[in-house]
Amino acid sequence: MLSSLALILSVVCFTLLIPQATPAPFLFPATQSTVLPEPSNFFTPNLVTTPLPTNSFFQNFALKNGDQPEYFHPYTIRSASSSLSLSYPSLSYTSAFISQPFTPDLTISASQTSTFQDPNNNHHHVISDFNDLSVTLDFPSSHLRFFLVRGSPFVTCFVYTPTAVSISTNYTILSSSSSLSSDSNTKVTIKLENNQTWLIYTSSPIGLTDSTTSTLTFGEFSGIVRVAVLPDSDPKSEAILDQFRTCYPTSGAAVLGKPFTLEYKWENNGPGDLLMLAHPLHLQLLSHATVLKDFKDKSIDGDLVGIVGDSWVLQPKPVPITWHSVGGIKENFYSEIISALRGDVEALNSAEIVRQIRVLV
Repeated sequence: MLSSLALILSVVCFTLLIPQATPAPFLFPATQSTVLPEPSNFFTPNLVTTPLPTNSFFQNFALKNGDQPEYFHPYTIRSASSSLSLSYPSLSYTSAFISQPFTPDLTISASQTSTFQDPNNNHHHVISDFNDLSVTLDFPSSHLRFFLVRGSPFVTCFVYTPTAVSISTNYTILSSSSSLSSDSNTKVTIKLENNQTWLIYTSSPIGLTDSTTSTLTFGEFSGIVRVAVLPDSDPKSEAILDQFRTCYPTSGAAVLGKPFTLEYKWENNGPGDLLMLAHPLHLQLLSHATVLKDFKDKSIDGDLVGIVGDSWVLQPKPVPITWHSVGGIKENFYSEIISALRGDVEALNSAEIVRQIRVLV
């Protein structure tokens, strides 16, 4: 009996010493949606190994053909046919709603004359990165990468292989000029017939090879291109954009690390300080921030104000939990409250309540 028990124990111990195979992780079975096409074609392979976000701020870039616009404060942005279109939207008012119709003001693409365009690559964009406050769009056929960051006064494009870049518009270009005395040919000012002025900055000198009334084509270039609308005619606004043109954000995160505190943190490249935009609610909650009150972009949420820095701390005032009103009741509301309470009492049928209690007893 004891020898049989010893044999069983030895077998069990030996079995436990044998490395056990790790079970394969559970995967939901693949299925074909009858409503929407497969979205993974718009994501790089490394991003589809984990669940994709739903109802995200950039979801139009991955639904159907991925060519519907998204609003990034202060620009509405649309990706289609290997190009990125920007709109500095105007508000449309009715008695029922406020809307922002999308009308492309500028479109950035690789010129058809570029010698480095790859005809074998797909012509739609690919999402190569995303986080709380940004999404990165790659155009493999054009060698363009766009860092689309919410609240940036600039739209930033990285041209990672020498490419002829083209900037076009649906409006007539009234004038275009190069400037910046310290860096010749790194800034182009474009004035359109719709009274908008756009500023184009490049990380190194770039030459204009062709121009029409609606298109500017620049020579082959690799580096950073930043585009911004001039929000008003004040020379100070242009000077601010000139000053902060070199530092650009590539991603952003919302960090909930402390009670009653939200921190926005941006990763950025380039020298100098980062310029971002805050809407009115941010301004109420920001602490220890450098605010440029004279620099404002318009938006559907109110004026967006310039903030300097790659980290914001938003701290709402904690609400104490008490039995009575924190601020007390103003005396001019006493009569209204008394009248409401009397109405409640009169509405009660005390006799009926007493009858029901007797029935229950």
